[in-house]
Amino acid sequence: MVVVELKNISRHFMLGNNQVNALTHINLTINQGEFLVLKGASGSGKSTLLNIIGIMDQASHGETYIAGKSLNQLSDNQQSAMRKKHIGFIFQSFNLLPVLTALENVQYPLSLQGIKNTKERATIALERVGLGEFIHHKPNQLSGGQMQRVAIARALVTEPDIILADEPTANLDSVSAQSIMTLMTELNQQGITFIFATHHDYVLSKASRIIELKDGAILEDSRKAVA
Repeated sequence: MVVVELKNISRHFMLGNNQVNALTHINLTINQGEFLVLKGASGSGKSTLLNIIGIMDQASHGETYIAGKSLNQLSDNQQSAMRKKHIGFIFQSFNLLPVLTALENVQYPLSLQGIKNTKERATIALERVGLGEFIHHKPNQLSGGQMQRVAIARALVTEPDIILADEPTANLDSVSAQSIMTLMTELNQQGITFIFATHHDYVLSKASRIIELKDGAILEDSRKAVA
């Protein structure tokens, strides 16, 4: 099943009097269950592409489909509802709220959807990432790897079709990075679609599909068997 389809997507913006072309004529289809990496140097367009897929930014031209629906036909409120329903986010800097416990951080996106009685769902999500004993810890009481696991639980708790991860291992030591990638590989095998933006070799080695970007265009789209 197709979960993301981009048709002739371009994204440009003005920097002073100059037009910057962040993405140019991107055509891309992503199927459910893929473990896909967007690869490229800084400025290649991978973060911009991730933001468009995540409904955090809008293309200047072209059409974006998420779960079969064209975003071009939706209002801002409808796009926001689509993002909450279909997409989870994992960030390089974790983006946890420091005053909240791990449990409360994971409950937060559920509360944004107006869901009540969120404690059980959030607890299950934390147990799923191996943090059942840390639900009442605040971020400053957790290691980097544990904070990223909280971020993964927060992304999982809404049961999204797609999880987007922007350099998810960049701020972790090598042992924690490998542990996080093992966890995300296991979650992918359960049917969750992962789309990463990264240049780290270890993350690339785990991908089943690599999209290489250069100057805002797709340079190569390759699939491979994962060991």
